[in-house]
Amino acid sequence: MNYRTLSFFGVVVLAIGLPSAAMGQSRGSSNRTSIAPSSQGGALSQVPLMLSGNIIVEDGSLLPAPASIERVCNGRVSRDGRSDFKGYFTISITASRQDQFGDPQGSAEVSTVGTAQSRLPRNASTLADALARCELRASLAGFRSSSLPIPLGEIGNTVGAVNVGTIVVQSMQKVQGVTVSATSLNAPKDAKKAYDNGHHAAEKNKLPEAQQNLEKAVQLYPQYAAAWQDLGWVYAQQNQLDKARNAFTQAQAADSMFVPAYVGLASVAVRESKWAEAAELSARATQLDGVDFPAAFYYNALANYRLGNMEQAEKSARKGETLGAQHSLPQLSLLLGVLLANRQQYAEAAEQFRAYLKAVPNAPNAENVRQQLADLEKLGATPVKAQAAPPGK
Repeated sequence: MNYRTLSFFGVVVLAIGLPSAAMGQSRGSSNRTSIAPSSQGGALSQVPLMLSGNIIVEDGSLLPAPASIERVCNGRVSRDGRSDFKGYFTISITASRQDQFGDPQGSAEVSTVGTAQSRLPRNASTLADALARCELRASLAGFRSSSLPIPLGEIGNTVGAVNVGTIVVQSMQKVQGVTVSATSLNAPKDAKKAYDNGHHAAEKNKLPEAQQNLEKAVQLYPQYAAAWQDLGWVYAQQNQLDKARNAFTQAQAADSMFVPAYVGLASVAVRESKWAEAAELSARATQLDGVDFPAAFYYNALANYRLGNMEQAEKSARKGETLGAQHSLPQLSLLLGVLLANRQQYAEAAEQFRAYLKAVPNAPNAENVRQQLADLEKLGATPVKAQAAPPGK
């Protein structure tokens, strides 16, 4: 089987199409599947939902103590339970329209086995209402946590248990970079107002308006790292790569520890097929912060793949997968599938291809991927080396 025809969908999407990345945020919400209302008009009548997973420390060490499990929904934080000493956790979210809901933040009663029961907000009528745009993260003193989106597409209207995957925590002593630049906090009032207007316009994909306001912000305050960062993504979305690179460079110059600037520069290098540069910049981003920017691991994996560094490519892809990058970056599953096919691990490669197709069934290369998935399934354990072509831009 020849993988040279594999067209890698959406590198451009990675560089310019992720709303969270465009706004300079560290993690983005994946496209979530809404849940159909129940047969009783969408009312929640006793719907327990079990969410389980585990927490690991980035360097492989043991947790120093059980970690609290927090549910973050549109900026509101609920503490739903805690893990055991090995990092395993289960939380049970229940709701009833007849219940008198307590703390609107979602108080939880924690059991001795790391299981908690948490009530949904008073005004929630469906699971989709209560859990839309929600993520789970760990809270442990001295550690920074990755976040996992709650996979609404896997949750039905009846009792169910869903494994959300792995939350990764990293010791704050090892996090050198910052996600919020101190230079941005010192911006004058007029510059902040222009930045806020530009940021919100960019979120609504009003790119000319966003560009105008962000350019005004950096003119008023040239050290505005966050504004330069957002401006870089706005330029990139309009295919103005030279301007995008300059904006990201200005963000980096304003604060050399500002991780989003390195992620932005890596994205431009990927789009320009400057693989060595992309590998270096993305590696720097992951060194500064190995938890908050899963896109950096994808860029690093792709760049190293293109450079022929297969071992490093798979290592970065696996780390990105651990951080849940495939939820917002389905291309990661496709890349990992190609890497596995090269190693003749056909069953695992097929699993990654299926994950990609499930996430983006109508992608431009979907039919091509389906054909190669069928070939992988036929190969089975046949010791035939698959020769994968570098993903295209």
